[in-house]
Amino acid sequence: MGVAKMIIRPILPIALLLIIFAALIACTFWGVIRTSLKRKEKIFTVLRLGIIYVLVFIIGLRPMVTDEEYEFSTRNLDVIFVVDTTISMWATDYYDGGSRIEGAKRDAKQIVDELAGSNFALMTFDDQSHVISPCTQDMEHVKTLLDTLAPPGYEYAGGSDMSLPYKDLESLLLSSSRKENRKSIVIFMSDGEITNGKELTSYEALKQYVDSGAMLGYGSAQGGKMKIDGFYIYDEAEGKDAVSYINEDNLKSIAGNLGIEYLNMNGGSKGLYHTINVIKETSKTVTEKEDGMEKYADLYYWFAIPLAIALIAELYIFSIKGRL
Repeated sequence: MGVAKMIIRPILPIALLLIIFAALIACTFWGVIRTSLKRKEKIFTVLRLGIIYVLVFIIGLRPMVTDEEYEFSTRNLDVIFVVDTTISMWATDYYDGGSRIEGAKRDAKQIVDELAGSNFALMTFDDQSHVISPCTQDMEHVKTLLDTLAPPGYEYAGGSDMSLPYKDLESLLLSSSRKENRKSIVIFMSDGEITNGKELTSYEALKQYVDSGAMLGYGSAQGGKMKIDGFYIYDEAEGKDAVSYINEDNLKSIAGNLGIEYLNMNGGSKGLYHTINVIKETSKTVTEKEDGMEKYADLYYWFAIPLAIALIAELYIFSIKGRL
């Protein structure tokens, strides 16, 4: 296991936090001194409020622990993201009221963080398939590329086709299979719509190259309107705003072909944890410290708990005595 060290990432400049802290202490001290409380009660009041201020100050410093040497479970993985960027992925029926694509981006970033140390490849498909990035260990680069994903031009869109990624996915999987002791993980993210009238190509032939992964489905059976640049896509044939619906049959078909599980993501990303843990547990290896591969964990909640207790106690004292 790794060696952890403490760091801070203040939510405000430290100098400003100190000024605020000092001002609170000074005002409190001045206010308490002017009250008619007995000396012991004044000291007790200053100590109580001082503890609260110290806890708030520490939380403001945002203490974190970082592991610079730790057990990676993913060094021998090639994780291939296949992201649907057709216009329907901009439908606004994701569970939190956002667009499907924003949900997919967040989930992809979570997977990147959880599988730190892997090689990541990113490909997308709209009216064409695109390999945005071959395998790389640069996690931040992959996240930046995810942030830049944009819808195709509506006037040039040729309809959704779930078969388009096949050739590029095959190429990436074949490349991964040539590497020694390497496992290939496919994360396919889509709403499953096919709107160009073509039949879905079978992905069965690629199953032999896939070790694990997941098909993540976005969208709802009720459907959602597609919003591009602040405007909803209008269906002239129907005379109303266009609506996109998830097609789980297509998603489950591809998942079955590739031998990966299917997860409906419209309830959020909780279901991902099990999938990610299974991937990690089946591919453990240990690496030494590498720059940029640190893991960070917030520690503020350890101070938020006593702060909450102190505030409740202060409220109780105030309600009983009617004063500080």
